[in-house]
Amino acid sequence: MCGQYYCDSSTFSFLEDKEVKMSPGQDIPVLLYFNNKIVMTKLKWGYSSSMKNKLIINARCETLFDKKIFQNDIQKRRCIIPAKGFYQKDAKQHRISFESHDHQTIYMAGIYREKEKEIVIITTQANYIMQPVHDRMPLIIPKDKIYQWLNEKEEYKNLLSYQTNNLEIVSGYLQQSLF
Repeated sequence: MCGQYYCDSSTFSFLEDKEVKMSPGQDIPVLLYFNNKIVMTKLKWGYSSSMKNKLIINARCETLFDKKIFQNDIQKRRCIIPAKGFYQKDAKQHRISFESHDHQTIYMAGIYREKEKEIVIITTQANYIMQPVHDRMPLIIPKDKIYQWLNEKEEYKNLLSYQTNNLEIVSGYLQQSLF
């Protein structure tokens, strides 16, 4: 699950020395493939749902083709959400920050609704770094596979099972039980 992430000047130079937290409901910068090139635009994080005031902020990669709400978007409208890192709360509600080992930008996979200008972040099963904290994590696309994710007609499906090992905890800590 991904419920909040952050960016800084290494993600977007226009942020200068600020760190900016991104939360559901906000307009966030995303990368799309449009008119034969990758472009950046802002879309609202969260699909509106029929449940009043409820946003759908994540979509499980395992069920994208099964759920009607996501079927067309995964096939035709994929996006990338650049981030410095993301937060995840553990079972005791401690907030833990994750970034890439090399402190480079991470590229989270998403899908979007064109008409509504809304996105969701795709999640996958947690890797060994994330498992002690949560059973889900954002699907992270390698930088050299961004074009494949955004534009390819069928090859993007191979990335739905990608598991990164390029993550580390940068703040917060895991509490271990003595019992």
